[in-house]
Amino acid sequence: MQTKWTRLVVETQLAVDLVTTGIRRISFMPMSGKSDQRLPYDQVYPLYAGLHTYTTGLERLVKLSIACHGFLEHGVFPEVRSFSHKIGSLLDALEDLEFPDHDRESWNYFERPSDADSRNLIDWLERFAAGGGRYEILDSLSAKESDILTWTNWQEFCAGATVSDRVKWIISMHNAIGDAIRDVTSDADLEAVTAPHLHEFDGGLHESSAAVALSMYRLARWPASLLDRVSHYTHQDLPILGEALVGLEQSSEDFFACEVARISDPDVAEEELLAHRENFVSSQLGEGDEDDFLD
Repeated sequence: MQTKWTRLVVETQLAVDLVTTGIRRISFMPMSGKSDQRLPYDQVYPLYAGLHTYTTGLERLVKLSIACHGFLEHGVFPEVRSFSHKIGSLLDALEDLEFPDHDRESWNYFERPSDADSRNLIDWLERFAAGGGRYEILDSLSAKESDILTWTNWQEFCAGATVSDRVKWIISMHNAIGDAIRDVTSDADLEAVTAPHLHEFDGGLHESSAAVALSMYRLARWPASLLDRVSHYTHQDLPILGEALVGLEQSSEDFFACEVARISDPDVAEEELLAHRENFVSSQLGEGDEDDFLD
């Protein structure tokens, strides 16, 4: 039988995987940043898939943090089911937890994030998690009048959303990686073998979607940091959960590179791509041809 120690590890790993998977899925939404953009139906459902996994993971992260903090305070794990899927209430309860003052100075990402539109983002996520968004398409089939608010709000969040120059660079590099892999596999006559594995490069990452997704990441990074703190050599019955949370305790740009674009070292990757352009792509071009491979 699994011990509570083991269950805490498993639940934390699950929460991290759900959050990361959801953010990654959302970052590939092909949004232009215009509020009136329309997508084909087969490009809309990934938003719901990404939100479903992300909100489930975020909820678990916050409940784990509250439960472990309660264990340290009272020696028993408190009941957290009463919070249901109310993400806003969960985050407020997390903010009310007491920690030593020095923790806020010595631990990274210990303060609640305050992005410009964070309150609206939390309300949107709570509506989705509580059922208003998760089932709105299904419910709309039997309703006389119904608005698909999840999609409408998503467009509003993406409108004008921007990312840093480094994130833009990582997105360009992700596209270049797809091109490089296609070059090599085509030259080796392995296109049929690799086609299923190149699917993620077909649409690519999108700046406005990534901007909103990274706001969601910063929201999840906060409970991850608190959970790391409350389990860091604090009690023999609490595992050191920071070992499972490391992926969610990075800067936004590092997280985007490692977990979304799946580039472990962007600087090294750039060197390899430039070498590929020099050694492979250039040899395939005619005299005088130019290539904007990594521009």
